Amino acid sequence: MLAQTLVAAVIAVAAPVPVPPGVVTGLDVATTQAGIDFTQARADGHAFAVVKAGGSQLTEGPYTSPHYTAQVTGARAAGLRVGHYWVTGDFSTPVQAADYFVGHLHDYRLGDVLALDNEVLDDSTRLWNDSDVAAFFTRVHDRVGDHVPWLYMGAADLRSGSWPRTIATGTKLWVASWGANDGSYPGEPNLGGKYPAWSAHQYTSNGTVGGTRVDVNVARPDAFDVVTPGPPGEPPALPKTTTEQDGVPGTVFWQRAQNWLSMDWAYTGPIDGAPGTNTYKALQRAMRDHGYTGPVDGVPGTNTWAAVQRLGTQWGYTGPVDGVMGPNSWRAFARFLNQDTYD
Repeated sequence: MLAQTLVAAVIAVAAPVPVPPGVVTGLDVATTQAGIDFTQARADGHAFAVVKAGGSQLTEGPYTSPHYTAQVTGARAAGLRVGHYWVTGDFSTPVQAADYFVGHLHDYRLGDVLALDNEVLDDSTRLWNDSDVAAFFTRVHDRVGDHVPWLYMGAADLRSGSWPRTIATGTKLWVASWGANDGSYPGEPNLGGKYPAWSAHQYTSNGTVGGTRVDVNVARPDAFDVVTPGPPGEPPALPKTTTEQDGVPGTVFWQRAQNWLSMDWAYTGPIDGAPGTNTYKALQRAMRDHGYTGPVDGVPGTNTWAAVQRLGTQWGYTGPVDGVMGPNSWRAFARFLNQDTYD
């Protein structure tokens, strides 16, 4: 009986997760799929192919993928729905990237997917934030009119930020979440509440078409609907932090700090109220204006906090400048952060 129970449990664990009903499958392809047989892909039941058009993640600047034209032509000839994607990077602004992307589209037709691949690759160092992504799609719309916009992101990267401006434009989410990445469907991706829903889900990088390894995706039927994007939305205003009254820094305090640092001191991480190395690096950069002379290493110490206290002297702090933060130091810092500018 015990053996039978164990066997049943193993079978239950190993049972495949069903693909969501009503979806179609498709591929995304780049340089490593240069010779892919799109006719075979269609015969295998795939309905779409999103082709790499280029990117701005290389130091030499924006480029067109060497197999882009041939892959678009091959996918369309095979009867697949076609998409075109651009890789984000440090070496073009969002508007410059959108202009290059649109200016180099091959055989673009209304109803084709225009996708942005937002991940950190090659020579680039940071993920594009909500404002960057919204600016890109707004510019694409300025150039081509109503279209089918997709934002590609890994699920963990998606959960690390917030995307209200992008959501407001009507951009559809194409999320990567592979699970065991064994070619089977791993189940619904965890969006962490950061996007209303997914439209396409890249669920494995271990698919094959005629011996060529490919990423495989599912897409819901409305993923291909042409949309009229709205203007980029504004994130909801941050509440004032109660640290100004109680002298205890909490989540809202640090959200306001991160928002200030993102506006004035090149902080590019999430506004999540959980300070880490990048938050503290930006704080140290900001404190250069208040006498901080140490390294920008993201490890705040006495010198960092002494500079914060010097800032605080402009906001009602009258205690010692000793780098030891107490309630009065936090209250003064909070008064600075509670300015309407940093809502």
